[in-house]
Amino acid sequence: MFSRHSRPASLEHSLSWMMGILLLGVLLVLLGIAAWIGRESAIQFALSRLHHDAEAILSSMDVTERKIVRSLPPIYRQPLSGHYFVVYFDDGEPLVSRSLWDQKLVIPEKHPETTNYWLTSGPQNQQLLFWQSTYEKDGRKLSIAIAEDVAPLLSAIKRFLWIGVAASLAAVLLILLVQRLAIRRAFARLDAIREDLRAVKSGARTQIGTNAPEEVQPMVVEFNQLLQAWKEHQERSRNALGNLAHALKTPLNMIYRHGEKSGEAKLVDQAQQMQQLIERELKRARISSRAVVGKHFCPEEDLGDLVDTIQALHHRKALQIEVDIDAPCSLPFDQNDMLELLGNLLDNAAKWARHKLRLRLTANHRLVLLLEDDGPGIEPHLREALLARGKRLDENRPGYGLGLAIVNDIAQLYGGDMQLDQSPDLKGLRVIVTLPLFDT
Repeated sequence: MFSRHSRPASLEHSLSWMMGILLLGVLLVLLGIAAWIGRESAIQFALSRLHHDAEAILSSMDVTERKIVRSLPPIYRQPLSGHYFVVYFDDGEPLVSRSLWDQKLVIPEKHPETTNYWLTSGPQNQQLLFWQSTYEKDGRKLSIAIAEDVAPLLSAIKRFLWIGVAASLAAVLLILLVQRLAIRRAFARLDAIREDLRAVKSGARTQIGTNAPEEVQPMVVEFNQLLQAWKEHQERSRNALGNLAHALKTPLNMIYRHGEKSGEAKLVDQAQQMQQLIERELKRARISSRAVVGKHFCPEEDLGDLVDTIQALHHRKALQIEVDIDAPCSLPFDQNDMLELLGNLLDNAAKWARHKLRLRLTANHRLVLLLEDDGPGIEPHLREALLARGKRLDENRPGYGLGLAIVNDIAQLYGGDMQLDQSPDLKGLRVIVTLPLFDT
């Protein structure tokens, strides 16, 4: 569960992190392999050169005199040049290059049985690569250990490694940038679905467009089927309510006639109450018949139709209904709920008004509905009792109060409230309904 300030994980960020770690890991592994191959190739090249120099030393040596009789490359005479050799004989002192000067080299084995090589530290922080092998010349056995400073070579490989790391990071960042652009371009195709959802929420559309990416197409189809099933369920429920009310009218009329003939006043009274409830439900069905499932409330359009319906229901009265609207063309309330709320308000007011109704609707930070009539009004001590569902103040006057209780329930459902008082101008009942407005 997310906390109030937490944000849901982003697919773009998740993909970028996964791709970045994967690419960086792959590039570093490849870079490590390339660095190892480069290092080994450089060492093998240096060993090949040392082997050739050892062969040259062997051919230039007089093993009897134990000295070099032909000249060698000058680098073996330059003091501490980084190129050294040591020749070990069966006995006696070894022969060392002049480049070694007065330094000593540590040779693990003077006469190895096989050719070997190793890295070790040398004079002046040199990194020496040794190559050593045993030879036999003129019947004498000797071994030659020859070394070369490979510190510059290893330093160059290290620089190559760091350059490779920097290039890998730059490549990863470039790939992630391209990936981000590609992902946003791909996700931009979902904007049409988001707009369709907003249109469905506002009631402008009843389905989401099916021109969606293949990956989300099944979800779009399932959501459209859900919307269709929900709409059909709402329609069936509304139709069932009207059908039930119509179906009950005939048997209730028979019960009513039977009560009148038999003189059973209580039976007649109960039949009248049931008849009033049925008539009210039929009026509600007629009032909400224009509503579209999921559509937002449009004050100008919906109130005009609703006023016409109320005047048709109370055509025996010459009612004057004034409507004053100060609100946007669309409000974030369900059209069906608002038609039921306003329909019950107007129906109750029309029932008790003598000649005039006045409805004012304003919307700023909240929606305020103010309805006044010129009827008899309600005594202050009876107004709270009127808001209880199904409570009637006058048992001899049909259905009084049920509609206002329904209005109160709808207002509370939206987090609002309803107040009853006396109209200062028309002297009848004034109903004030306040609903909070939330951003959609």
